[in-house]
Amino acid sequence: MPITDICEAIAAVLHPQLAPIATGPHPPRAESTALPDGTPAADPDDAEPHPLAPPDPYTTIYAGQVDQWARIVGELNELRGWGEDPLLHALDEARRRRAQLDEDIRLLLALGREFISPKPYDFSSLARAAGLTQYLVRKAYGPEDIDCVRQVTQLEPRTAAPVLEERLAG
Repeated sequence: MPITDICEAIAAVLHPQLAPIATGPHPPRAESTALPDGTPAADPDDAEPHPLAPPDPYTTIYAGQVDQWARIVGELNELRGWGEDPLLHALDEARRRRAQLDEDIRLLLALGREFISPKPYDFSSLARAAGLTQYLVRKAYGPEDIDCVRQVTQLEPRTAAPVLEERLAG
């Protein structure tokens, strides 16, 4: 069944692993219809599980996914009930996550270049790992990022401040 609600569509885009919950029935369980000796197995639905038997992992996982889907869609519908557009809210949240990731990359680049001694990471290695060019790695972080790394790690940068400011300026 196709998704017709905007909140479910947003949830499907942001959490594609949960989309089958909304778009159709869950896949059948892979179970054997015969015992190892070849005799037909009893239908699992006919047998009453032992009260101390652990729950079926497939059912537990599927129920958890259904609950997670319902929570996500419910939160988006709640936003709509407050008069907020759920799509614009989701875009704003994605922008905030991107800004946080950009900050993480800047701080990690500053750590790799300014705090690792005696030999810092080279620009090409950092550029490959960050998906940037070497030029962008050189310009990606500034003194405020170095200061932030200094504060959270209690480490001192390996370069002197005047040399650092000169490098960042040029």
